[in-house]
Amino acid sequence: MKRGVGLGVLALALGGLAAWFYMSRATSTQGGVTAQVVIAEAKTSEKRAAPTGQDAAAVLRQRLSQFPQESAADRAASKRFLEQMWSKNPSGKWWLPPLDEVYAELRAAAERGDVQAAYILGNRSDQCRKTVMDGTPDKLLARLEDEMESSGAAEYAQARMTTVHDRFTRELEQYESCSRVGQAALDESLLWLERAGRGDAKDARLAYVATWSEQAGRDRGGLIADIERAAQQRTLAHEWLAQGLAAGEDRALDIYIDAYSGNGGLFPRDRVQELAYGYARDLVRGRRGTGFEALWANGPTRFGDLSSQQWDAIEAQGREIFKAHYESRPVGPNGAPSSPLRKLQQQQQERAGAVDDERK
Repeated sequence: MKRGVGLGVLALALGGLAAWFYMSRATSTQGGVTAQVVIAEAKTSEKRAAPTGQDAAAVLRQRLSQFPQESAADRAASKRFLEQMWSKNPSGKWWLPPLDEVYAELRAAAERGDVQAAYILGNRSDQCRKTVMDGTPDKLLARLEDEMESSGAAEYAQARMTTVHDRFTRELEQYESCSRVGQAALDESLLWLERAGRGDAKDARLAYVATWSEQAGRDRGGLIADIERAAQQRTLAHEWLAQGLAAGEDRALDIYIDAYSGNGGLFPRDRVQELAYGYARDLVRGRRGTGFEALWANGPTRFGDLSSQQWDAIEAQGREIFKAHYESRPVGPNGAPSSPLRKLQQQQQERAGAVDDERK
């Protein structure tokens, strides 16, 4: 399985960002409204929820209308940049617009057997699923109130309020787009990721693992209701996660760490395993910089109430994970193979040889 899970996640984030450009409605900056006035008005407004009988989305829009806003020229320039970037990617037409605008086309392609379309559909449906749960207008309104509690320095207030306006407007538009797709369609996210993974679409298998774990952690009742299907999905997730680790995928380490920390439904919580995979990840990251030799020589930073024996096990396992799956992986922009451990051993041998020569 190819590397590059991070690219898919970045694409998803950019797709969400671009949704605002396609869906936002033209609004003009309110003349004479300063950032300080906006902050003052927000702090005196009713907290946490829309006033009784009022639509939360309408209240949120009204409050955001008082904020300084990005110029039309800047919005157009940002939109052009994203369009140019995605024009180089055949699937950009499916990542870029709001999901409800491309859902029918994307699903039709996935049903025809396009595994990349299935991957994008599963990924974006899962993101929308979380947006519908966590990004409701009521919750956005409460978050906006919290945001205004810490207005920041006056000299930064104007720029900050523009950023706040853009961010909350984008999130509200995302929520409304996802809602138009419909909950039943969003609940199929795992199905499409599984189909993409079985078709060996790039990034799809680890995306399936992470998505299943997150959904299982949120919906324990669902696991019990369909225990046989859940067991099959968990087995598949374990298999694909092990494949990702064997292929040296960085994302596999992130998923192991998250799972052993008690999030999701992949593994029981295990602090030793969590820290062992964390140390392996530190080694993988360290070899790209200048800290690998110290990380290898000194081991993980020891803290908390774990015993010396447990820390010894963490260190040994972390090194073994690194050596088995990541030591010989390509490193650097040119993709040249690199072995930090062999380099360290060679340096130690050279130093030992120099000492022998001096003694002679």
